[in-house]
Amino acid sequence: MTTFNDIRFQEELAEINPITRLSYMLADDIAERIYSVMKAKGISKKQLAELTHKQPSEVTKWLAGGHNFTCKTIAIISQALGEDIIQIAK
Repeated sequence: MTTFNDIRFQEELAEINPITRLSYMLADDIAERIYSVMKAKGISKKQLAELTHKQPSEVTKWLAGGHNFTCKTIAIISQALGEDIIQIAK
């Protein structure tokens, strides 16, 4: 089992382009936010798929992390959940 303390894992992580790493971290944070709002509102993956007019497999991809969200997709999800998924400082 690989852990964050594993030297080999740390070496591989260090080789990842910083922009790529940040991109994945942001995508994971967005996925966690979507899941958190879903949980708080009692919305299942199937229900979110229906609300967004997407297939359940698409919602599964969103929640798995690492998905490259577009602004349009984030807007669709935010509208479906009735809550902002991300907030931009103004």
